[in-house]
Amino acid sequence: MFIQILQNTALLCFAAVGLHLVWRHGELARSLVGKLLIGLSFGFVAFLVTATPVVLPDGATIDARAGPVILAGIVGGPVAAIIAGLLGALARGYFGGYFVFSGVVSYAAYALAGSALSMRYFTNALGTRLGPLRIAAASALSIFAASLMYFLITPQSVAIDWITQDFPVIAVANTLSIIMTGYVVHFAIEFAERKAKLISALKTLELAKSAGGIGIWEIDTRTGVASWDDINQNLHGLTLKDGKGTFDDWAKTLHPEDQPRVQKEFEAALSETEPFNTTYRVIHPDGSIRHLKGNAIIQRDEAGTPIRVVGANVDLTSAEAKDRALLQSQRVAAQAQKLDAIGKLTGGVAHDFNNLLAVIQGNLELLLQDQDEHHFPESERADILTSAISATRRGGELTRNMLAFARMSRLEPRRIKVNDLVRETETWLARAIPSSIEMETNLQHGLWQAELDPASLQSALVNTVVNARDAMPDGGKLTIETSNVRIDSDYIIDREEDVPPGRYVMLAVTDTGTGIPEDLLPTVFEPFVSSKDSSVGSGLGLSMVQGFVKQSRGFVRIYSEIDVGTSIKMFFPALDSPDQAEPVAQSAPPDSGQPEATGLARILIAEDQLEVLSMIVRTLTSAGYTVDAATNGQDAYDLFKANRSYDLLLTDVVMPGEMRGPDLARACRALEADLPVIFMSGYASEATVHGNGLRADDIRLMKPVPRVELLGSIERLLEKG
Repeated sequence: MFIQILQNTALLCFAAVGLHLVWRHGELARSLVGKLLIGLSFGFVAFLVTATPVVLPDGATIDARAGPVILAGIVGGPVAAIIAGLLGALARGYFGGYFVFSGVVSYAAYALAGSALSMRYFTNALGTRLGPLRIAAASALSIFAASLMYFLITPQSVAIDWITQDFPVIAVANTLSIIMTGYVVHFAIEFAERKAKLISALKTLELAKSAGGIGIWEIDTRTGVASWDDINQNLHGLTLKDGKGTFDDWAKTLHPEDQPRVQKEFEAALSETEPFNTTYRVIHPDGSIRHLKGNAIIQRDEAGTPIRVVGANVDLTSAEAKDRALLQSQRVAAQAQKLDAIGKLTGGVAHDFNNLLAVIQGNLELLLQDQDEHHFPESERADILTSAISATRRGGELTRNMLAFARMSRLEPRRIKVNDLVRETETWLARAIPSSIEMETNLQHGLWQAELDPASLQSALVNTVVNARDAMPDGGKLTIETSNVRIDSDYIIDREEDVPPGRYVMLAVTDTGTGIPEDLLPTVFEPFVSSKDSSVGSGLGLSMVQGFVKQSRGFVRIYSEIDVGTSIKMFFPALDSPDQAEPVAQSAPPDSGQPEATGLARILIAEDQLEVLSMIVRTLTSAGYTVDAATNGQDAYDLFKANRSYDLLLTDVVMPGEMRGPDLARACRALEADLPVIFMSGYASEATVHGNGLRADDIRLMKPVPRVELLGSIERLLEKG
C-alpha cells in the first residue's frame, strides 16, 4: 500500500511538467490548443494514478484521481476537465475490479466540479489564483462528488459498508490529492510565469542593447578567458568561436594611439586605484574606426584580489560624427562672423580713410596747381597745408583706434590714481558737453591704484562720455563714478561671469539717454555697430574702449534700458601694494614748433618705402642733419660698416630681405654698442614681435609720424648721447 501511495504522489508531479511546457508560452495556455494540451497532460496523470490504485480489503480502490481531473478544470476549463476525466474513466474501465461503474461516474463528477470552479462566479468569489479558498472549495466538491457513489452501489448493504468503511478514506485521499496537485500546479505556474518574465526581460534587454549599441563583456582574471556577446564582437570587429577569447584579443583591436592609455587605465582599475571608465577607438579588419565608451565593475574575493570583470561598451561613433559636424558648423559660423566683422571694419575704415585722403589729395593738388600761378596768398596756402596735416593726424588717430580695438596698441602702463585722471579730464571734458546735459562725478575715497596707460585710459573715458552725450540729444544727466570692487567665486557663479576673481577698480559712465535696443546690446562692441547716425564718428569708439580694457587685463560690462539710459562699466585689476602713484601728465596740444638740430649730427635711415624715405630725408635735411639713406637693412648695415661715425639709426621695423629693423640694430650695435636707435612701424607691436633688438631707452614711433614728433624724438636721444 505504501508503495502505491508513493507512486500516486510521484505521478502527480508529471502534471507540473506538462502544465509548465504549455504555460510558459503565455498566449498558448489561453488558446483552445493550450486547453487541449493541458487536458491531455492532466488526463495522462489521471490514467496512470488510476492504473496504480490502493486496494482496500473489500475490493474498493483508492487513488489520487480527484486532483488531476478537478485541477484540469480549474486551470484549463471544461475542455481540459472533460479530456482528463475521459482518460481517467478509460483507465478505470480498462483495469476493471469492484465498483467499476461508480468509479467511471466519479470521473464525470470530478470533471464537472473542476469545470464549475473555472466559471466566472467562482473566480470572482475565490480569485483567479490557486489560493487556499479555491483549494478548499475543490476539496469540498471532490468529497461531495465521491459521496454520490453511495447511490450507485448495489446491494444496499454493500453501499452502507462502503459509506461507513471506505468513504472516510476516500475523502482523506481526495483532499490530499487536491492539496498536492494544487501545490504542484501552483509551483509550475509560478515557475513558468517567472521564466516567461525573465525571457521577456532578456529580450527587452537585447533590444535595448541593440538600439543603444551596447555590448557586454566579461573577463575571468584567474583563467584569462574573456567573453563577448554578439554586439560587442561587432563593435570590436571580432569573430570568436562561442564568443570566447583572451584579453589580448581585445587589446589587439585598440587604436595604437589609445592602447597604452587604455591598458594603463585597466591595470589601475584592477589595483583599486581608479574606476574603469574610459573612451577609446578600435580598428576593424576593414580599416574602419569606431569610437567606443567602456565601463566595468570588478568583482573581488575576500582578500580583495580581482576574480571577475564585467563591463559594457557603447558605440559613440555616430555621436562623434555629429560632434565633429557640429564643431565644423560652429567653425564655419565663427568664420562667417569674422568675415562679417572684417567686412564691417574694412568698409568703415575705407570710408573714413577715403574722406581723409580726399582732403589731403585735394589740398595738395591745389598747391601743385598753384605752384606756378600763385593765385593763393601765403595765408591761404598755409591754411591749405594745415588742413592736409590735420587730415593726416585724424588718419593716425583712426589707426590708433583700430589697433586699440585689436588689442595691439603700444601701451605704456604705470601706477596711477584713476580719480586724479578723472578730475584732470573733467576740467576740459565739460567743454564738449552741451549745457542741456548735467555732468557730475562720484569718486570713491580711498580708491585702489591700478597700473594703466594714462593716455589710453583718458581716451577710453572720452569715447565713453561722447557716446553718452550723443545718446542724450535732448539733454539729461551724465555721471562718472569710481569704486572698489571685490569679485569672488560666488559673484562669478551668480552672474555667470567669465572673469578672474580678485580686486578691481571700476570706472563707470552712466547716462539717462535713449538706451540701446536689446537686440543690439550683444554687438555694441563690434566695429561700426551703432544706433547713432552714420555721420557721427567713425564707429570705433566702444570697440577701442573694449580693446584697451582687455589689453589692460580688465573687462567691460554694459547695462541699458530703452528710455531709461545706459551704464558702461570698465573694470581694471587693482594693485596690491599702496606705493606712491606717478602723477598723471596734463594733456596738452601738440607742439607746432620745430626742434633745432644738435650740431652737425649724422643720421643713418633705413626705410623700404621710397615716398616715406624721401619725406624723412627731406624733413631731416631741412632741419640741418646730415643724412645717409638705404632701402633695406643689408644696405644700411654696409653703409654703417664703411663709416661708423653715425650719431643715430632711424629704421623701419619690417623691410624686405633677411635683415629687418631689430636685426639691423643688433648688427650695428655689435660694432658701436652705444648707438641710439629709433624704430618706426605701422604696427605697434612689430618691433617686439620680430626681434629683441630693443633697449629700454630706444624710441618706437607709430606711422604716420608727425614732423615735430620725429624731430623731437631725435633731439631727445641725441641729448642723452
